[in-house]
Amino acid sequence: MRIAFLPSFRIAAGLLLVALLGVVGCEVLHWRNLVSPEAIVARADEMSWLNSWIEAEPLYRQAESHFTQRRQLSQALYARVSEMPAHSESSTSVPAQIALLTHDLALPEAQEPETRLRVLTVLGMLEVNYDAGMARKTWADVEALAIRRHHYLLASRAMGEQGIAAFLLGDIATAKKKVVKAWFVAKTADPGAHIRYASMYGAGLVEMRKYKEALGPLDEAIKVAKKTRGVAYPTIAITAKVEALSGLGENKEALALASEEMRRVSGYHLAGHLYELYQTRAGVYERMGQWDQAVTDYGQAVQYAKQLSYWRGLTQVDGSLAAAYLHQGALQPALIAINEAIASNEQIPDELYFVPRDLAIKAEIMVRLGDSKSSIILYEKSADMLDALLSRVPTPTVERQLLADLSKVYSGYFEFLCDQGRTADAFRVIERARGRVEAQSLAHHEVVTPHELTPAEQRLTKLNIDLLNTDDSTARRHILDSIYDTELQIDTDSTAGGKAPEPVDLGQLQRELRPSELLVVYVLDNPHSYALAFPNATAAPFSTMCWLPWTSVSINLKS
Repeated sequence: MRIAFLPSFRIAAGLLLVALLGVVGCEVLHWRNLVSPEAIVARADEMSWLNSWIEAEPLYRQAESHFTQRRQLSQALYARVSEMPAHSESSTSVPAQIALLTHDLALPEAQEPETRLRVLTVLGMLEVNYDAGMARKTWADVEALAIRRHHYLLASRAMGEQGIAAFLLGDIATAKKKVVKAWFVAKTADPGAHIRYASMYGAGLVEMRKYKEALGPLDEAIKVAKKTRGVAYPTIAITAKVEALSGLGENKEALALASEEMRRVSGYHLAGHLYELYQTRAGVYERMGQWDQAVTDYGQAVQYAKQLSYWRGLTQVDGSLAAAYLHQGALQPALIAINEAIASNEQIPDELYFVPRDLAIKAEIMVRLGDSKSSIILYEKSADMLDALLSRVPTPTVERQLLADLSKVYSGYFEFLCDQGRTADAFRVIERARGRVEAQSLAHHEVVTPHELTPAEQRLTKLNIDLLNTDDSTARRHILDSIYDTELQIDTDSTAGGKAPEPVDLGQLQRELRPSELLVVYVLDNPHSYALAFPNATAAPFSTMCWLPWTSVSINLKS
């Protein structure tokens, strides 16, 4: 087993829906009438062990009611916590759920070993999508307690989850050691874990574009799932295999697999799986240049996300739909989709991390519609949102995503200003971006443990929403100042460098250049790259912009 690179944010961000929440067996399971709540929980545990949390949820809810009536508080807590994976995407945000489970661990009824073990297990499942470092520690606690309780297969799973967390953190040696051990056990005694490890390994290879190598573990996961009665549908493996086939240029086979799986799960009304399949197939159509079909599939994924009240997914897929419409030149539908993406993100106000990207997409739409004034406001708002969010990133995973979006936001803004001949403004924008990246790299970052929001943190969340809903530049400045002051009130030491640094004045910079010196500032993007050439102020009263084709690097100066 070989793992070569740190995976992107996409792997971590996708874990919740495909690995935990949309998992449900495709067989209709029947069971005899269960009388006691203990028997009901035992049956639900059998199902959840195979990752069929959604099917197990009604049983856990029924048992919780019985235990509560009996005033068996520890057993009731066990059942209540076990209901969470089935509802995570349609309930409160991930940090809020983690905070609730952390609070539950301190309850007297959570001190009973089996209940505590269940709370820790569900907590670890959620933390993988929030911060791999936190997840790694929680799964270590699960492993230790599981061994003391003689739950050796659960201990093995916990060791494997620590390996996945180590992989996300870049600790490849530990990841390989732990996952290989857990995978060996899973192959012989734990088909549910076997499917997960093979799926995750294959998905990681797909993310690294090792498509041919990925097919082996993905086919292994799918094969085990098909022959194991009651096991959860292998969403990760199926969608990753579709992407692998498409990456190999076998788009016909990729589309056939996606369509076959859609027919298979449609009869069971598995909205979570269908959301993933439609979104994945849309990506295949994009790579094939079949934008009509991509738009149709993204639209279907949007409908399933709405059905699930899956706000995080709706924010992402509506952004993809808007970009596809934009590629077609369908500007009004693109505007509707991106507005819906932004509005969806307001439903999870402490997870506004996709908003800057969506605002930049909307800015590009407004450029195409000829509304340059609105475009400038949107680009500035997007940049302000990035600064506000980067000033207090909760985890390294979120920081990586925001910095990746930063380059997209600023390159789009830069290109817009260059096309308008506003060279000095373009310089200011790109220097602001580089200054933020440098400030972020120098700052010390602490993981923010999810907790019940303090009044100051509630005010910060409200200010971020106000920033999103404000177009006036003066009002945005006031809001940003208030955000900065509120962050200082919360904890000065934990902010990531405070306000974004202001770029140097272009005129001052040119005055400091020697007559023989030339400063070239470049931005690499696809399909176009740009360079700005700045001579000494006495050599030219203004800078000259030079467009560079993607395939060459050449500079022509005009005096």
